[in-house]
Amino acid sequence: MKFISLLKDISLWDDFIKIYNDSFEEWEREDVNKLLVNMIKGRYEITIYLDNNEVQGFYILDIRTKLNYALITFLAVKKELRGKKIGSKLCLNAIEFFKTNLLCGWLLVEAGDIQARFYKNLGFERINIDYMIPKFNSKDSISTQLLYISKGETINAKSLSKIIEDIFINGYSLNEDDERIQQQLEYINSNFQSNG
Repeated sequence: MKFISLLKDISLWDDFIKIYNDSFEEWEREDVNKLLVNMIKGRYEITIYLDNNEVQGFYILDIRTKLNYALITFLAVKKELRGKKIGSKLCLNAIEFFKTNLLCGWLLVEAGDIQARFYKNLGFERINIDYMIPKFNSKDSISTQLLYISKGETINAKSLSKIIEDIFINGYSLNEDDERIQQQLEYINSNFQSNG
Protein backbone atom coordinates (compact mmCIF):
# COMPACT_ATOMS: atom_id res chain seq x y z
CA MET A 1 0.00 0.00 0.00
CA LYS A 2 1.17 3.51 -0.73
CA PHE A 3 0.10 7.10 -1.12
CA ILE A 4 0.90 8.80 -4.40
CA SER A 5 0.29 12.28 -5.77
CA LEU A 6 -2.07 12.01 -8.73
CA LEU A 7 0.03 14.63 -10.51
CA LYS A 8 2.94 12.15 -10.50
CA ASP A 9 0.85 9.37 -12.06
CA ILE A 10 -1.93 10.88 -14.16
CA SER A 11 -2.70 7.40 -15.54
CA LEU A 12 -4.74 6.91 -12.34
CA TRP A 13 -7.10 9.79 -13.25
CA ASP A 14 -10.00 7.66 -14.51
CA ASP A 15 -9.93 5.42 -11.41
CA PHE A 16 -9.89 8.53 -9.21
CA ILE A 17 -12.83 10.10 -11.09
CA LYS A 18 -14.89 6.91 -10.77
CA ILE A 19 -14.54 6.94 -6.97
CA TYR A 20 -15.17 10.70 -6.93
CA ASN A 21 -18.41 10.39 -8.93
CA ASP A 22 -19.58 7.33 -6.95
CA SER A 23 -18.92 8.99 -3.57
CA PHE A 24 -20.48 12.43 -3.88
CA GLU A 25 -23.88 13.67 -4.96
CA GLU A 26 -23.94 15.99 -7.95
CA TRP A 27 -24.53 19.12 -5.83
CA GLU A 28 -21.37 18.28 -3.84
CA ARG A 29 -19.09 17.70 -6.81
CA GLU A 30 -16.79 20.26 -8.31
CA ASP A 31 -16.41 20.17 -12.09
CA VAL A 32 -13.75 17.58 -13.01
CA ASN A 33 -12.03 19.98 -15.40
CA LYS A 34 -11.63 22.45 -12.54
CA LEU A 35 -10.11 19.67 -10.42
CA LEU A 36 -7.58 18.94 -13.16
CA VAL A 37 -6.68 22.59 -13.75
CA ASN A 38 -6.26 23.29 -10.03
CA MET A 39 -4.09 20.19 -9.62
CA ILE A 40 -1.84 21.20 -12.52
CA LYS A 41 -1.55 24.76 -11.15
CA GLY A 42 -0.48 23.40 -7.75
CA ARG A 43 -3.51 24.69 -5.89
CA TYR A 44 -4.88 21.17 -5.33
CA GLU A 45 -2.89 18.29 -3.94
CA ILE A 46 -4.78 15.13 -4.96
CA THR A 47 -3.38 12.11 -3.16
CA ILE A 48 -4.36 8.57 -4.12
CA TYR A 49 -4.26 5.52 -1.84
CA LEU A 50 -3.06 2.44 -3.78
CA ASP A 51 -3.03 -1.15 -2.61
CA ASN A 52 -2.21 -4.05 -4.96
CA ASN A 53 -2.14 -1.52 -7.82
CA GLU A 54 -5.79 -0.65 -7.13
CA VAL A 55 -6.93 2.91 -6.42
CA GLN A 56 -8.83 2.48 -3.16
CA GLY A 57 -9.40 6.08 -2.13
CA PHE A 58 -8.19 9.67 -2.32
CA TYR A 59 -8.21 13.08 -0.71
CA ILE A 60 -7.95 16.57 -2.17
CA LEU A 61 -6.29 19.45 -0.33
CA ASP A 62 -7.04 23.00 -1.47
CA ILE A 63 -3.84 24.80 -0.50
CA ARG A 64 -4.26 28.53 0.24
CA THR A 65 -0.98 29.57 1.88
CA LYS A 66 -1.57 33.30 1.35
CA LEU A 67 -4.54 33.03 3.70
CA ASN A 68 -2.71 30.60 6.03
CA TYR A 69 -4.94 27.55 5.51
CA ALA A 70 -5.51 24.34 3.59
CA LEU A 71 -8.90 22.67 3.21
CA ILE A 72 -9.67 18.99 2.77
CA THR A 73 -12.25 19.46 0.04
CA PHE A 74 -12.89 15.79 -0.68
CA LEU A 75 -11.94 12.49 0.93
CA ALA A 76 -13.44 9.23 -0.33
CA VAL A 77 -12.96 5.48 -0.34
CA LYS A 78 -14.16 3.01 -2.95
CA LYS A 79 -17.67 1.95 -1.89
CA GLU A 80 -16.93 -1.77 -1.53
CA LEU A 81 -13.88 -1.05 0.67
CA ARG A 82 -15.51 1.25 3.21
CA GLY A 83 -15.28 0.25 6.87
CA LYS A 84 -11.70 -1.02 6.49
CA LYS A 85 -9.96 2.05 8.00
CA ILE A 86 -8.81 3.35 4.60
CA GLY A 87 -10.55 6.68 5.24
CA SER A 88 -8.63 7.05 8.51
CA LYS A 89 -5.36 6.31 6.72
CA LEU A 90 -6.18 8.92 4.08
CA CYS A 91 -7.07 11.55 6.67
CA LEU A 92 -3.97 10.88 8.77
CA ASN A 93 -1.85 11.16 5.62
CA ALA A 94 -3.51 14.51 4.82
CA ILE A 95 -2.77 15.73 8.35
CA GLU A 96 0.86 14.62 8.05
CA PHE A 97 1.19 16.28 4.63
CA PHE A 98 -0.21 19.51 6.13
CA LYS A 99 2.15 19.41 9.10
CA THR A 100 5.32 18.59 7.17
CA ASN A 101 4.86 20.13 3.71
CA LEU A 102 2.59 23.15 3.93
CA LEU A 103 3.50 26.64 5.10
CA CYS A 104 0.13 27.43 6.63
CA GLY A 105 -1.25 27.27 10.14
CA TRP A 106 -4.69 25.74 9.67
CA LEU A 107 -6.07 22.56 8.14
CA LEU A 108 -9.84 22.80 7.72
CA VAL A 109 -12.60 20.41 6.70
CA GLU A 110 -16.33 20.87 6.17
CA ALA A 111 -18.35 17.93 7.47
CA GLY A 112 -21.87 16.84 8.24
CA ASP A 113 -22.57 15.45 11.72
CA ILE A 114 -21.63 11.83 10.93
CA GLN A 115 -18.46 12.81 9.07
CA ALA A 116 -17.60 15.32 11.83
CA ARG A 117 -17.40 12.48 14.38
CA PHE A 118 -14.92 10.72 12.07
CA TYR A 119 -12.73 13.84 11.81
CA LYS A 120 -12.95 14.61 15.55
CA ASN A 121 -11.70 11.09 16.32
CA LEU A 122 -8.62 11.91 14.24
CA GLY A 123 -7.83 15.16 16.05
CA PHE A 124 -9.98 17.85 14.43
CA GLU A 125 -11.92 20.34 16.57
CA ARG A 126 -15.10 22.17 15.67
CA ILE A 127 -15.04 25.91 15.02
CA ASN A 128 -18.00 27.13 17.02
CA ILE A 129 -20.07 28.81 14.31
CA ASP A 130 -23.27 28.06 12.45
CA TYR A 131 -21.86 27.17 9.06
CA MET A 132 -23.88 26.93 5.85
CA ILE A 133 -22.03 25.71 2.76
CA PRO A 134 -23.31 26.51 -0.73
CA LYS A 135 -24.36 23.69 -3.01
CA PHE A 136 -22.48 23.65 -6.32
CA ASN A 137 -24.54 25.08 -9.21
CA SER A 138 -27.41 26.01 -6.91
CA LYS A 139 -28.74 28.91 -4.85
CA ASP A 140 -29.25 26.55 -1.89
CA SER A 141 -27.01 25.93 1.12
CA ILE A 142 -26.71 23.14 3.64
CA SER A 143 -25.84 23.23 7.33
CA THR A 144 -22.54 21.60 8.20
CA GLN A 145 -19.64 21.90 10.62
CA LEU A 146 -16.31 23.58 10.01
CA LEU A 147 -13.49 21.73 11.78
CA TYR A 148 -9.78 22.44 12.12
CA ILE A 149 -6.35 21.29 13.14
CA SER A 150 -3.91 24.04 14.02
CA LYS A 151 -0.13 24.23 14.15
CA GLY A 152 -0.62 26.22 17.34
CA GLU A 153 -1.91 29.38 15.70
CA THR A 154 -5.00 31.23 16.87
CA ILE A 155 -7.63 32.32 14.40
CA ASN A 156 -9.70 35.43 14.97
CA ALA A 157 -12.95 36.64 13.40
CA LYS A 158 -11.14 38.76 10.79
CA SER A 159 -8.94 35.86 9.61
CA LEU A 160 -11.84 33.40 9.64
CA SER A 161 -13.97 35.83 7.63
CA LYS A 162 -11.26 36.09 4.95
CA ILE A 163 -10.90 32.30 4.83
CA ILE A 164 -14.63 31.67 4.48
CA GLU A 165 -15.00 34.38 1.88
CA ASP A 166 -12.17 32.71 -0.06
CA ILE A 167 -13.77 29.26 0.27
CA PHE A 168 -17.13 30.54 -0.95
CA ILE A 169 -15.75 32.60 -3.87
CA ASN A 170 -12.79 30.51 -5.02
CA GLY A 171 -14.02 27.10 -3.89
CA TYR A 172 -17.78 27.24 -4.49
CA SER A 173 -17.52 29.82 -7.30
CA LEU A 174 -19.98 32.26 -5.73
CA ASN A 175 -20.07 35.88 -6.87
CA GLU A 176 -18.64 38.35 -4.37
CA ASP A 177 -22.10 39.87 -3.83
CA ASP A 178 -23.82 36.53 -3.12
CA GLU A 179 -26.00 36.97 -0.04
CA ARG A 180 -24.78 33.64 1.41
CA ILE A 181 -21.31 35.11 1.81
CA GLN A 182 -22.65 38.19 3.57
CA GLN A 183 -24.87 36.13 5.87
CA GLN A 184 -21.96 33.92 6.91
CA LEU A 185 -19.62 36.88 7.45
CA GLU A 186 -22.22 38.75 9.51
CA TYR A 187 -22.67 35.71 11.73
CA ILE A 188 -18.91 35.38 12.28
CA ASN A 189 -18.45 39.06 13.08
CA SER A 190 -21.24 39.03 15.65
CA ASN A 191 -20.84 35.56 17.22
CA PHE A 192 -17.34 34.12 16.75
CA GLN A 193 -14.77 33.79 19.51
CA SER A 194 -11.18 32.87 18.67
CA ASN A 195 -10.08 29.26 18.22
CA GLY A 196 -6.51 28.17 18.55
